[in-house]
Order: sequence, then structure tokens, then C-alpha cells
Amino acid sequence: MPRPIAFVRRYVAHLPVAARRFLAVLSVLALAGVAYGVYVPVDHLLNKPCMRKGATAVTHHGGECVGVTDGAYVFHPSLKAAEDAIRAENEQVRKAYPTEYVSVVLLLPISADKGSILSMPNALEQLQGAHAAQHYANRNNVQGTVPHIQLLIGSDGYQANGWQTAVAEIEKDRGRHIAAVTGFGLSLAGTESAIRDLTAHDIASFGATLTSDSYSNIKGFVRVSPSNVDNMAAALSYVQSDFTRAVLVEDGNADDSYDVTLVSGFRKFSGIRGHRIVGVEPYDTSERDKDGQSAADRRRHQTEVATRISQMTTNICAAQPAVVLFAGRGQDLGVLVHAFSDTCLDKKIRIVSGDDTTNLPDSPQLRADLASGHVTVDYAGVAHPGEWAADAGHDPGHGAEQAQGAQGYALFRRSFQQLFPKGYLGDGNAMMAYDATLTATTAVRLTQQPQPLPEAVVNELGALQGEYKVLGASGPIQFTANYQTSRTGSNPVGKPIPIIRLTAQGTPRVLTVKWPGHAPPVS
Repeated sequence: MPRPIAFVRRYVAHLPVAARRFLAVLSVLALAGVAYGVYVPVDHLLNKPCMRKGATAVTHHGGECVGVTDGAYVFHPSLKAAEDAIRAENEQVRKAYPTEYVSVVLLLPISADKGSILSMPNALEQLQGAHAAQHYANRNNVQGTVPHIQLLIGSDGYQANGWQTAVAEIEKDRGRHIAAVTGFGLSLAGTESAIRDLTAHDIASFGATLTSDSYSNIKGFVRVSPSNVDNMAAALSYVQSDFTRAVLVEDGNADDSYDVTLVSGFRKFSGIRGHRIVGVEPYDTSERDKDGQSAADRRRHQTEVATRISQMTTNICAAQPAVVLFAGRGQDLGVLVHAFSDTCLDKKIRIVSGDDTTNLPDSPQLRADLASGHVTVDYAGVAHPGEWAADAGHDPGHGAEQAQGAQGYALFRRSFQQLFPKGYLGDGNAMMAYDATLTATTAVRLTQQPQPLPEAVVNELGALQGEYKVLGASGPIQFTANYQTSRTGSNPVGKPIPIIRLTAQGTPRVLTVKWPGHAPPVS
């Protein structure tokens, strides 16, 4: 009996050419149908929801779970206690005030990947700070007492690469009465895209720790942190009396607008009379931060970045005396600090950077690197509890604002410690998340509606000034929200900037507090 395959071959060989071509097409289509039948369930399996229940809709993206939750889904074990507290408050709000609540989404790039710029301690502190604002507002008069606030937790994943998935879920709303989005975490390309997409859909957005100048004038968006222009002016005004020479360390990642605008701000050092940049040490995190790569590739790119940064110590040492202006992320700053632990020991190295220094986690290694006093790290921050101490060294002429700042901080501290008695406040992240969420709540309640739509909240951004300014933990917060004739409509007006030093004890301390207008022009 002839074998089936051989029989088919002989049969096909005797068919006319046209018939053989037709049979080939049918075979290809049949195989495609089988492949599709296999692909669909596999694709569905790989992209199935991490959780879809009630107010929670979290799905897979790039090996992580991104989306929005009311606390039912826990993005990382270290966040569980904070998420549980938020979930309990949310359930109480929905049950007690079903027609008088709105949702405010705290959106952050939460990722357990070691290459993540937003550290997990930072994410935890921002959840705690936002919840402190929710808890306070639901029990006190914040331009009224209605609507009550449900706090949703959103994540757009590693370096905000999953922003489209998270933002799409927010824009669908699904009956959660979303009125505003706050937080955002990092000045990255994905973050800016998320904000521009949300505001294009008339969803009011409130930045917490975003400082890049790219966010200075986005209609429908305001931020409680000063811009890098103001931060770097404050940093340079502080350091210019100690150094006339500088070495600039700059990240060439064009998709990281924080680094880009930090470079631009620090380059103004050479515009100060008698000052000059005597060396530039470039590195590039573009490959490390790309979406869609494997964990192994990410680790490889991180190693390459660390190797390059470690090589800088030789030239920096040779350039002394010169301040090191570090225009990069906190995690990369840690590499440079450690690289100096066993080199150039006969000289004092002073490093000055921006507010992302708070993403340099406190660790035994960092404390050891700072213990000798050989390397000093100062940065222009956005908030610190010590900035409201009587001896904080404020610029003169701001007594009234300083008193309001101390009042706002006292309210925050009381609410925060009631909820998180062991919570950390030293890097200001909790303070900024509280301020952004409290500012969003103020705008929501100024609508005087029990469940306002997002566009009504957008309309109130210009009201956040004068009698309606927010007494934040980081100082009085007010905006012009003038996007038509200003280039800084999204920025807070007259926001204080603390100059902070890292210490070997793990407790950053305030050196002085600069107020915009007192930092000399350096452009």
C-alpha cells in the first residue's frame, strides 16, 4: 500500500500548473487559519487582565501589570499596607456618599525593575502622602466638604512606558467618577505623553514631583513643584560664591526631559561673571530606558552606564577645585558617589544636582560613601520638613509666606503621622504627593458640584490663587494657569526651593531656602 505522503506528491505532480497554484494558496490559507487559532488564545493568555474587579482594571504590559486600582490590586508587596489603607477609605466613601464622591487618580511609574528611575520607597512615600491628603480632605473643610474623595492608584510601569494602557483606562472611566489625575512621578517622554493625552481629553492633571521645563505651559495641567529653571537658578546662586569652576556631568538621553532641562540649567553656570565650565563628562541612558527589552538587556545597559560613570572620577579629580554639576538621575548619581569612595582621596569633591536625588535610596553603601566627608552631595529640592524650621535660613522678605508654609506643613504632619507613624518624610516625596492631591481636591470642590466632570475641574485651575491658594506642606501653592500669554502657566507662583545636603546618617538636612526672585539671573 503506498504511503499517503508519496501518493499525494504523485497526484499533485500530475495536476495542471494552474491547479497546483490554486492548491498551494489553499494550503497557505489553511496554515494561517491554524496559526491564528493558536495565536488568539496564546495572545489572550499573555495579555489577560492582572485584575478586573469593581473599580480595578489592571492588565499586562511588558511583563508588568499597569492600570488603575482602588487598592484591591497590590502593585508591589512593599505597597500593600498603604494600598490597604486607601482601599478601606475608598470603600467607606463609596458606601456613605454614593452620589457625592469623585475619584482622583494617583498615577506613578511603579516598577520593581532595578533599572526603574522611580524607586519603590519613593512610590510608597507618594502613596502615603496622597492618602494623607485624601484622609484630611474627607474630614475637613477644603474649600467645602463635598464631594468626598476616592483615591485610585494608577501605574504606567517601567519608566512610564505603559502610559497608553493606563491612560486609556482612566479615560474610559467605567463609572468611577474620575475628576482629576495627580502624581505622575517622573519627567519622562511617556509621562509627558500621558499628560498631554489626558488634558486633550479635558481631564485636569496635577504634577507632584515633575520639574522638567517641558511641563511649564500645558493647558489643563499644573504642578506643585518648581521648574528646573527655578531649581537650577537657586542651586547656582547657592554654589557660585564657593566655586568659579565646574565640571558638568550630563546624561544624553533626549527622551528624559528632566535630564535635558537640568543640562540646560547647569550650563548657565558659565554665564555668571567670572565663572566657567572647565570640563564635560557625558553618558547616555537611552538604551537602558527603552521599552520592550528583556530584563537581561536592561541589566546589561545599566552595567554599561555604570562603567562609563565610574570612569569620570579621573578627569573630575584632575579638574579640582571645581564643583561637579550632575545633570542626571539619582540612581546614576549614586554610581558616581561610590566611584569616589576609593579615589581622589586627597581632595574634597562637591557634587550639586537636582531634586531626583531623592530617588537615590538610602543604603549602607551610600552612608559609608558619605561618612568620610570626602564627597559631599547637595541638591536643589522641592520639599523638606526642615525648610519650615526657624533656623532654615530663608531668603529675607518672605515672613508671611514662611508662616503659611509652616501652617500647611503642620496640618500635613498631623494627618500623615496619624496614618503612618513610622512613615519617612526626609526626602519630601510624601509632602509633594500630599500637596498635589490636596490641590486637586481644592479645584474639585471649587466647582461646587457633588460629582463634577473633569472639564469643570479644568475650569477652576485659574482660581487657585489669592484667597483660594492651597496651604501645602511644601509652602503656599497658587497658579495663574494663564496658558495663552504666558510660557509658565502650569508652574506654581513664588514656590520656595530648599537647598539640601545628604548626610551619612541618612537624614538629609536643609542648608538654606531660596525664593524665586532672590536667585540672581544667570541666563
